Amino acid sequence: MAKLLVMSLPTRQGAVTIIQDLLENGVKREALSVLAKTEEALGKVCLETGLPKPLRGDGNHALFHPLIEISSILERKAVNVAAAGAAGRLLGGAEIGCGSDDLVTSLEGIGIPLEDARSMEQALLKDNYLLFMEGNETTPWNAIGKLLEEDKQITIYPA
Repeated sequence: MAKLLVMSLPTRQGAVTIIQDLLENGVKREALSVLAKTEEALGKVCLETGLPKPLRGDGNHALFHPLIEISSILERKAVNVAAAGAAGRLLGGAEIGCGSDDLVTSLEGIGIPLEDARSMEQALLKDNYLLFMEGNETTPWNAIGKLLEEDKQITIYPA
């Protein structure tokens, strides 16, 4: 039976470190997905960890994308989430902020409780990274549990 573990990581280096630790503990790269508020921030994580390039979702791969991203942040408009990994197809391009429930609805659609989905959106708005890990009965859950217990800055969902 498949299980989904979601973590909020407050820094890029923290995200890179935990991804590398998970990979070293037997988690397959294909089982990991990462979300971030900006494509630039996520791109750095992907480059350092070997994850696939970030996806932005439909309609956001324009030549002027960096300008759109900066404009959204400065004008306090909703921002489109950047995603890497399998979650990119479902969550890349979802809006966060300014009253949009786009990401929250998408997260609920994959089985995440509403309160956790709202908390995840708030984490992204604070420039945290969301790391999704899909696992099953062969996943080294004990090793992963010990690894995650050591890092007190990680928020694990469901709470």
